[in-house]
Amino acid sequence: MASVKSLFRSVLKPILFKFLGESGYEYFQFLGKVKDIQGRLVEEAEMELFPQFVGAADEVLDIGANYAYHTHRLAQLCPQGTVFAFEPIPFTFRVCQRIVGHYGMKNVQLHPVGVGCQNGSETFRVPLADFGGISGGQSHIAQRNNDLEGKQHHYQFQQSREYVCKIVAIDDFLPDLKRVTFVKMDIEGAELFALQGMRQTLERCKPIVMLEINPFFLRGFAIPEKSMRDFWGDLGYEFFRYDAHRRKLLRYRESSFVEANYLMLTPEHQARHAQITER
Repeated sequence: MASVKSLFRSVLKPILFKFLGESGYEYFQFLGKVKDIQGRLVEEAEMELFPQFVGAADEVLDIGANYAYHTHRLAQLCPQGTVFAFEPIPFTFRVCQRIVGHYGMKNVQLHPVGVGCQNGSETFRVPLADFGGISGGQSHIAQRNNDLEGKQHHYQFQQSREYVCKIVAIDDFLPDLKRVTFVKMDIEGAELFALQGMRQTLERCKPIVMLEINPFFLRGFAIPEKSMRDFWGDLGYEFFRYDAHRRKLLRYRESSFVEANYLMLTPEHQARHAQITER
């Protein structure tokens, strides 16, 4: 997920945190994220496809909701449906909750839990900025090893805080889902665990899935890239990348992953969206 960087924010955030503490800083974080949403300042190219993938009465999952940027967009597209959003980190969840309330998103069910392969709990590591505020976008399950070759490009934080958070398996937590058409997932390398816990939902509903994959984070969890490929292959999905210049979904044929968003499509999806899908 992209982030907004500016001199104003880099100067103002440390001052607010110093004088207001985390609770006061939380409110200004909420205001900043509303500005991002209003101005579409944290846009990802794949988001222009959402109207083609999500219908008015659909069920949608936002796994790793962060500050509700995708949640907000998806909720606009399914006013008679439901967005199930998941964000386990307490500070981030509270800001997300404020945003959902601010926009009156009655069709959003926001849950303060993470998503994994089974129900339970996990310790999460939340990186801290130099001034002490949390960096919610890189929160991750603490068992991930960040001390690997390439760390300087993917994980540069010197301080962190840990939280024990509840984890749920989607198949158990939401067993009655029937109209899931789209899933967005960005959980910092733990995607395969969450996918394993929602396999029945994927088999039953066959949604399109937008999945962020970072090979560095996969290595941190000792997840072979082949395991990710095999999981999707067994379900009949193929990997695609979106070319925003051509406005086409291109089949991903490379032997290894690069850090990017991938769109998982079945042959049925490809036929339904033939106008934008590479043959």
